[in-house]
Amino acid sequence: MKSGKGAAIAAAVIALLGVNHVAAADLLLPGLYRLVEGAYREAEPLPPVQGESHQDRFEHAVPDAARVRYALVARDDAAGLNTLVFLSDAAGAYGDTPGRRTCQAYAFPDWNDYTTARPFCRIAIGADDARVASTDDGFTISYENVKRHVGATRVPAVRAPTAEEAGICAIADVCAREAYGSTINQYEVTHYHDRFVLLAPHAYRDLLFVPRPVPMLASARSVTAIAEIDAGSFVAVIDRDGEGYAIERIAADGTRAGGWLDRDVLEPLQWIEQSVTLPGMRFRVGVLPGEDEEGAVLPIALEVLDATTGARRQVLRDLDADATRASPDLLQVVDANFDGAPDLQLPGLSGGAGPNATSNIILFDRAQQRFVLDPELSALPQLEIDPASRSILSFQRGGCCAHSVETYRYIDGHLVLAEQTTTSLSADGRHEETSTGRLINGKMVYRTRRARAR
Repeated sequence: MKSGKGAAIAAAVIALLGVNHVAAADLLLPGLYRLVEGAYREAEPLPPVQGESHQDRFEHAVPDAARVRYALVARDDAAGLNTLVFLSDAAGAYGDTPGRRTCQAYAFPDWNDYTTARPFCRIAIGADDARVASTDDGFTISYENVKRHVGATRVPAVRAPTAEEAGICAIADVCAREAYGSTINQYEVTHYHDRFVLLAPHAYRDLLFVPRPVPMLASARSVTAIAEIDAGSFVAVIDRDGEGYAIERIAADGTRAGGWLDRDVLEPLQWIEQSVTLPGMRFRVGVLPGEDEEGAVLPIALEVLDATTGARRQVLRDLDADATRASPDLLQVVDANFDGAPDLQLPGLSGGAGPNATSNIILFDRAQQRFVLDPELSALPQLEIDPASRSILSFQRGGCCAHSVETYRYIDGHLVLAEQTTTSLSADGRHEETSTGRLINGKMVYRTRRARAR
């Protein structure tokens, strides 16, 4: 929790950056942070339990060999996620040591999805994971204490035991220290702790890992390289679109330089020409190799080309999709919102064994004269478009004994649930329960029917 002063500072920065106040409440502010020298000694040792003595050692949570002075924090309000990277010119200093797993980059809260493309470590899940906590003006990083037995001291008895003490000691092995003496176990306890303070807030939306050397361009659609980003670097993302990333590169000494990364160079894809065309347009689907099946691909991007010149008119990226077979027929032309303009449909997520597969539905925006991914339609499983009734049907299975069908219609330009039927087996397996809902006067009204299972 932040104090009154800290909360006021945070609110001012949030207003300055124009970010969501509710989402920001539990997340660190984005920006450049500075290591507080000597703050590693601020760790508060716990008093030893009876029969122990402690010799406390204080160490940096961030490895000394990494030579870290600054850290970057980004915040994705939509995902409710912070990403954090320690600026270092000695990335090899990180790794696993007894009692702690040190990393250059972290994501939190509720992150446990480390990949080579997003190499962000989790926090506070395993005993050897880092702990990150917010403060009034920054954050701390720490680890559980490492306790090492270094010896023992015998304290002699100072008097003879009473008869009662002798009996208790013999029966329960609870022996009075004054009468029998005691052993004090000696431990070296190492405390790992560091504190960083916000040096300058910046509207960093994400931190991007750069797996290969890429040129940093002066601006979007520029061909002028102003620097090269080294492989294994992290950069701060200010904005992104289908073409690239507006970024800042921050050196280990905290100096900043802005530029642009071309996604075609950073994220090379295989482009598959599609059979479908539209007046003045042809299409290619950008794919990555699938991991499970030979010949399978992940269709994660769509390119719109000028049919005459072949010039790129638009590119959409970051589509959610599972592996499918490479084909010139991945893309279909539909009219998903019944406005007469051609829309596009691409395979999406498989939905597991349901089947509850989704599609990426990309609507044509007449005002912008561009295609736009529709997240609502793209989230509906087993989507079917019925032009005759101007309805969208969505089918879903919930295991062996439950399934549903939903009917959506566009009302005043908004997708609205109009009908819903859900059928499931009762817990005892003897009855089938069917719930039917219909939109009446702007509200869904439901009825449930129960019949003996066949």
